[in-house]
Amino acid sequence: MTFDTGTWWLIGILLTALLGIVGALVSRSIFLQLDKNSADIKEVRENYTTRTSHQKDLEAMRRDMKEMRTEMRTEMRQMSEDVKDIKENGVRREEYLRSQLKLENKLDRLMELMMKGAS
Repeated sequence: MTFDTGTWWLIGILLTALLGIVGALVSRSIFLQLDKNSADIKEVRENYTTRTSHQKDLEAMRRDMKEMRTEMRTEMRQMSEDVKDIKENGVRREEYLRSQLKLENKLDRLMELMMKGAS
């Protein structure tokens, strides 16, 4: 099968058009990606912090955490002292119930005496 000159011209034009379309699509996707990257870079430039500022923030945070730990330790010590105080000076449940029962008995006796005295 032989091709004449017109067929070769047609194949050349079609290949050139095909390469042009592929090249346009590739360059379009590349330029879209570049635009997206430049927008991301712009956002980073607007929102970034400097290393010194970041270090200062970290030091402040560490200082605050150290203070909180110290406060927590003192509060825990105070709580343990309060628990010891409650254990030493507090009344146990059984003792409380016993004293309430004694008080009720005394009140019952008092009511009986008052009822006897009234009649």
